[in-house]
Amino acid sequence: MNNNLFRTVLTALIFVLLLGYGFTSWKSHQPKTSGSRVAIYLADGQTYFGYASSLNNNTVMLTDVYFLRVPTASTGATPAAGLQKVDLIKLGLGGDDDLVGSKDKMEINRDAIKYVQEMKDDSQVNQKIADYLKKQAGN
Repeated sequence: MNNNLFRTVLTALIFVLLLGYGFTSWKSHQPKTSGSRVAIYLADGQTYFGYASSLNNNTVMLTDVYFLRVPTASTGATPAAGLQKVDLIKLGLGGDDDLVGSKDKMEINRDAIKYVQEMKDDSQVNQKIADYLKKQAGN
């Protein structure tokens, strides 16, 4: 009788643990679209901004993605001497700048990431994103 009770309790415990592990794993892979944005600095020098999920896995999912672009002479930008204008670009907008036809999410290999920083709500990048979103809402 004790053997049956022990097996039942052990089976229930294993089931609960597997269920919890499965839920945690599933939840870590869900795209995050709220909370604090992060800046992800890659080893190649590129920086992306957005909401990161699955930070503890081999890949990091980034949604609502923005990146920086320094305009070149071909884009018609002529910044003043010594000053460099930088544009904040939304990933996945299409148009002439989006040859790939990107969606607004990225999966980044953890090995390519130099470091990740959580951004303050009042950072310049977050302010530029808020300005961009207000402008889009007005259109």
